[in-house]
Order: sequence, then structure tokens, then C-alpha cells
Amino acid sequence: MRKLVLVLVAAAVVAAPAGAAPAGGAVRPLSGATLLAIDRRAGFRNFLPTRMLDGFAYKSWSQKGGVLRVEFRNKAGRAVAWTVAPMTGSCDTGKQKSFQLAGNKVWWAHGAGVQRAWRCVFGQDGKPLRLSASSATPPTTLADVGLGTVVASGKRY
Repeated sequence: MRKLVLVLVAAAVVAAPAGAAPAGGAVRPLSGATLLAIDRRAGFRNFLPTRMLDGFAYKSWSQKGGVLRVEFRNKAGRAVAWTVAPMTGSCDTGKQKSFQLAGNKVWWAHGAGVQRAWRCVFGQDGKPLRLSASSATPPTTLADVGLGTVVASGKRY
């Protein structure tokens, strides 16, 4: 009986890391030195996606004028831009659709050749911020809910 319990406990410990990974076995889109550099520089605006679309990988990041921007690209050259910017006005201004994803209200709009999904949060300093994911990839190729999922995954690091 003891051996059976030990085998079951060992199996549970070995299986836990695999079960804890995001769907599809994906890893976080940002880690290591890049994550630490962004965290140091972004201060109260260190919100980053914890999920990214399949096939997209980190390309670069910048922070200018209080706006954090992180770019992800796939092998076909398509890009998704993650931005964290101070919020002005109402969070739903400009929306064409809304989704409830991972417990977060996410807004979406398409215009001028760019689709964008966003949600609003508060930084550690209490100031409102808009987290967004945008792409010039048309909604017929990149689903609106795909960008919404990226935005819904945003967390403060």
C-alpha cells in the first residue's frame, strides 16, 4: 500500500509542471534578461502578456513618451504590437465589439488597416492604463478573439 501511495504521489509531482503550462504547452512570451530589462524600465507600467498567439515570438521592445511597446513577429513577417499607455477618456471609447475573456472585459475595433484589442487596468501608482494588442493582419486572417486573448492575459510582472 505504501508503494502505491508513493508511486501516485511521484506521478502527481511529475505531471504537475506539464499540467501547469498554458494550453498547447506554450511558454510565456517574455522571460529572462528581456523581462528584467522591461520590468526595470517600465516601473508602474510593467504589464506584459502571459500568452501570445501560436507562431509569434518576441522581436523587440521600447519605451517612449510613457508608452511601453513590445513587438512580436511570426515567420511570415506578421506582427503583433503590445502596448501599455496612459488611459484618457472612457475605456470603451471606439469599441466595435466586446468580449469577456479569462474574467476580463476586452474591447475590439478595426479601422485604418489595423485591428486592436484592449482593456484597462490601474498601475501600481493608481493611474489608469490601457493594455492593447494590435496588428495590421486583417481579421479574416487573425481572429479578433486571438488579439483579445493576448490582452486578457496581460499581467503586472
